[in-house]
Amino acid sequence: MKKVLFLSSILMICSVLIYSGCTKDEDPIPPVQSFKSGTGYVSSDASIAYGDSIVFGISAKGNGTDNLVKFEVSFNGDVLFDSTINTQNFSIELLTVKTVLDKEVWKFVTTDIAGNKDSDSIIVTGDFGDINTYTDIVLGAQNNTTEKGFISYSNSVSTLYTMDEAFNHQADVDMFLFYENTASHVNLMTLAAPGSNITGIFTGASSPENYTTKNLTYFVKTDLSTTVFDGITNDAMIVMSYDPNNKFKKAKMLAVGDVYAFLLASGKYGLLKITEVNGVEDGTVKFSVKIQK
Repeated sequence: MKKVLFLSSILMICSVLIYSGCTKDEDPIPPVQSFKSGTGYVSSDASIAYGDSIVFGISAKGNGTDNLVKFEVSFNGDVLFDSTINTQNFSIELLTVKTVLDKEVWKFVTTDIAGNKDSDSIIVTGDFGDINTYTDIVLGAQNNTTEKGFISYSNSVSTLYTMDEAFNHQADVDMFLFYENTASHVNLMTLAAPGSNITGIFTGASSPENYTTKNLTYFVKTDLSTTVFDGITNDAMIVMSYDPNNKFKKAKMLAVGDVYAFLLASGKYGLLKITEVNGVEDGTVKFSVKIQK
């Protein structure tokens, strides 16, 4: 009986030893990423205006055994930054600016030599401005007696004026249309503003030359297609399209399909798309406009 009890005890001890010796492998310990927060840093999902700075401050810490060997940054699925490292800890700051995209997904991945990873994503959405859209605006050139030739975008409306009417609203006049084709000035159909100091086109007491308030509008010819213009729903692309290094006081030799960016004296940015050009000094131009509210 004692022999049986002794054998039973030995079996029990063996069973305990076998059970204890069959533990599964320990779970791998991945590196840990963290983001710097505070003024000027983006550490979580955010809404940011076009052109504003985005600063990511990222730190990573290894598990104490496996060195960190790779840090990768991707933007909407495309790898932008892929760095090889060999350390237990590191930190980095990345500076960029908000694009015209409505949604940006920034992904950060740290990998150690054992293949363990930590991955985080931050979504940046566009905090873009609203716009007003005006379609099928028709302006008449200086000798046109049917269509008005001056326009204002003040107070979130497009208002057309004759030359005499415009003289009484000088502070609101943003553009006018004229045609000019001389040996020294081949402008053809042209948009300009009172501040561009166009002379020799309009005559009479109410001519823009006689204004006391002369708003100046700058124009930039873009390479935007009419399809892109039609799809614009906020001011991000409008602001991006204006190049201050290539601004002019006139948008001349207008042709169907042209897309111009412009900056008004009020500080508002806009885009215009030419859809019809007809005639000469008594002709017309039809266009559509998208402008900041």
